[in-house]
Amino acid sequence: MKTMGRLGVIAAFLLLAAVTSAEQIVTVTDVVDYTDNLWDEDIGVWFLVPKEFSDDPCNWYEDHYPYHRGATEDWGWMHDVSTRVPFDASGIVSATLTILAWDVDSDEGEDDVILVNNQLLGLLTGVQRDWEAVTFTLPTAVLDELWREKKLSVFMDIDQILELTIGYRLTLKSSTLTIQYMTSGTAPTMVPVYRFWSPLTSSHFYTINEAERSSLIDNYPEAWIYEGVAYQTQPTAGSTGARPVYRFWSPLASGHFYTINEAEKQSIINTYPSSVWTYEDVAFYAFAPGEQPAGALPVYRFWSPLVSHHFYTIDEAEKQLVIDTYPLEVWTYEGIAWYAFPR
Repeated sequence: MKTMGRLGVIAAFLLLAAVTSAEQIVTVTDVVDYTDNLWDEDIGVWFLVPKEFSDDPCNWYEDHYPYHRGATEDWGWMHDVSTRVPFDASGIVSATLTILAWDVDSDEGEDDVILVNNQLLGLLTGVQRDWEAVTFTLPTAVLDELWREKKLSVFMDIDQILELTIGYRLTLKSSTLTIQYMTSGTAPTMVPVYRFWSPLTSSHFYTINEAERSSLIDNYPEAWIYEGVAYQTQPTAGSTGARPVYRFWSPLASGHFYTINEAEKQSIINTYPSSVWTYEDVAFYAFAPGEQPAGALPVYRFWSPLVSHHFYTIDEAEKQLVIDTYPLEVWTYEGIAWYAFPR
């Protein structure tokens, strides 16, 4: 049930000029890198895998195949922000695309052309055998399409005017799409819910606490495997009608339990001693079934009689996979736990 999500960062700030006191500019940044690679010679995505994650770190170099590609090995990728658009957005103010590339010999005539949505954006620049980031400003026509489709298709034509005597090549590390949305300023503050898996206890753990996340990654890499952002939720109730999701810890089962149901929370506190279930605190804020706002998606809850743990997912495909694959004595579907926003 392990999933990988791509890493995404949303930051909001108030632009001091050119907007009203109520309006806000919200910046959404979407990064495509090696975690999005597609190992297919026809439609492959070939961002450089870091040395520490390479299958052969002792033989890892930026100029090795399949990452260091030439004129007959053009490729492209997709930025999909369909689940990341602010809920109160009314349009896009501006957007940029930053591509980090290695070994672009633009001073020698190498012409690596970048196209977005089949429109010419510009050329990469750089120097021999070194990294350089190039930032392009997206034109109005592309912004309009990005607002409508919530996606940006990028294609790289490597060494467009083929120089057979030299054979220019380059390697990409990442592509970063940064979009500034105009919003009404009424959307709630959102934070990511981080998901971990423990092969030692066969249990998942969820937290919005950055320090807690970093501690597990830095200190317990074998006990807790970081699986990425599960979904987005709120750190406080605000004025949105969100309710607290309560977190319990069981020293007996070595696992956590989460519930938005007040009666269920109180029943556990009243029924079980702390040696069975210890109430820890509010984990985050979400929406009870029937109270969810537009755009919120159900988070599904499963119970495993086999390992005595609960599992929560917002992913429809993952939910269905668990239902179709595992018998009830392994994973029993319990319904919708709460509603949250996609990552």
